[in-house]
Amino acid sequence: MAMKGKLQSVMEVKASANKVYQVWKASYDIPKLTAENIHKVEVQQGDWETTGSIKYWCYTLDGKLEVLKEKTFFDDEKKLVTVIGVDGDPMKLYKVYIGKFEMKPKDDDDAGGNGCFVTITVEYEKLNLASPPAYKYLDFLESVVHDLGEALA
Repeated sequence: MAMKGKLQSVMEVKASANKVYQVWKASYDIPKLTAENIHKVEVQQGDWETTGSIKYWCYTLDGKLEVLKEKTFFDDEKKLVTVIGVDGDPMKLYKVYIGKFEMKPKDDDDAGGNGCFVTITVEYEKLNLASPPAYKYLDFLESVVHDLGEALA
């Protein structure tokens, strides 16, 4: 049984790649845009938009309140957000937990009229053989991205 895994999903959303990227980058509006999933996010070190900042998230997954403390990295050119788990509920199951969100315009210009594609990647390394694959986290992130796309369209 594999200890490491990588799950990926590509979603089409109605909002522009730039809008979705800017909301992921700043993060503070995300609880307002997907309130059923995410209840709060706060900066614990650094600031909202600086690579290497540490953020603390409270969210509901499978009917349970969970938390994640993450270190966040940004690639403005690729519109890529990478979050690396450092503490919280996912770290009870995984030695490594990394989420990536890459926004790509549907057209050559990103005026927003045609929306964008969001690639969600979850990379993980199980703590032990009993740890499940990270499917529930991928499903959760798909729900969040769907909500953001609808709210920003």
